[in-house]
Amino acid sequence: MESTTIGLLGGVGGAAPGVVVVAIVAAVKEWTPVLDVRLALGAPVAGALVGLLAGLYPSLRASRMEPVDALRS
Repeated sequence: MESTTIGLLGGVGGAAPGVVVVAIVAAVKEWTPVLDVRLALGAPVAGALVGLLAGLYPSLRASRMEPVDALRS
């Protein structure tokens, strides 16, 4: 759960500034900003998925260990 939440927050933390920077650059250059909403909304989902996969192996490994052995290593 922790790694999924961190991945989700990382996706939001990356997508939000990206959208803001695109909007600012487009406004400064007097361009029309073109943003694909699916990508902006998909970034947190992708981050959560990567976080889930990254945390899955260590959590499965830890669940098979005795607490005393985990503290020793």
